[in-house]
Amino acid sequence: MNTMLMSVMERTREIGIMKAIGATNGNILSQFLLEAGTISLIGGILGCIVGAGIAKVVSLGITEYVGMEMPWGITLWVLTGGVLIAIIVGVLSALYPAGKAMKMNPVEAMRRRK
Repeated sequence: MNTMLMSVMERTREIGIMKAIGATNGNILSQFLLEAGTISLIGGILGCIVGAGIAKVVSLGITEYVGMEMPWGITLWVLTGGVLIAIIVGVLSALYPAGKAMKMNPVEAMRRRK
């Protein structure tokens, strides 16, 4: 959510220009939600890859040094759930900043300095 808030603040002039040339509130909302969904998808995939890698290393380490078999327990359902949760959290976190962006007055938004 912090990333999306900063994105709105840094792109205030851009949002003002978009509104001045006719972008609707829905256009701005969908732009921010799509951006948040994409960033969350990439983050979710990378997080699942890193998490699965760490789980595999820990599993191999325990099997090697402790001597007991420990399955790493990563299934397709776990990975899919992780990515879906990342996307849902990312999109929900973007709702407030997107709402804030779409309510901006175009003149005030273009007048603001970075």
